[in-house]
Amino acid sequence: VIVLVAGSFLVFLEALSQAKIMQVKSEITTIQSVLLNSKINQLRASGFDDLPQSHDYVSFTDYPNYSFSLTVSYVDDQFQLSGGSTNYKMVELGIQHTDERYPIISDSFIITNAL
Repeated sequence: VIVLVAGSFLVFLEALSQAKIMQVKSEITTIQSVLLNSKINQLRASGFDDLPQSHDYVSFTDYPNYSFSLTVSYVDDQFQLSGGSTNYKMVELGIQHTDERYPIISDSFIITNAL
């Protein structure tokens, strides 16, 4: 009986450990998603001509464990990379956590100055 109780207790402790790991991962992913959405809205609001330059990862001021990278490229009307200026820019944004065990989440969108 003692062996069964001890075994059950070990299984219970492992389940608690796994639940905690999943909770932390979920919280990190949620914060990454919120930061991604917020940064996309900020970039869209800045407008075509005022998009910042492309850059490697920069930390968020309010969330120092998270950083973002930005790539802004001109694309043609077929959304293929263009060598020169066009009326379309493709914005690629990635959000990462300082703990590299968590994947980068990213999104891209097109912004235009054409009506």
